[in-house]
Amino acid sequence: MEDHTRRAALRVVIDKLEATMREADQWETEPPPAHLLESTEPFCCDTLTFLQWVQWMMIPRMREILENYEELPRTSAILPYAEEFVSGNSHGRELLRLIGRFDELISA
Repeated sequence: MEDHTRRAALRVVIDKLEATMREADQWETEPPPAHLLESTEPFCCDTLTFLQWVQWMMIPRMREILENYEELPRTSAILPYAEEFVSGNSHGRELLRLIGRFDELISA
């Protein structure tokens, strides 16, 4: 897949992730304390919920990468982790679908 096309598709996925989280009332208005964002554990699993990590770490970082045309990560395997924490309701299924698509686009 051409890099420009892949980046455009990633922008759509990131925007849809945010929109879906907002629709599900999973989008927080206040950020967590800064020290919670400084975790060195994968997904900040010791300080944040999975969806907090998506909102406060993944989405902003991916937007920064895309806006500044930085190098994309080479692989992504977030879906298996997400499946442990995202509910099976309609919003949850959509979040998992989007995360799966994100993994595919990054790993393409």
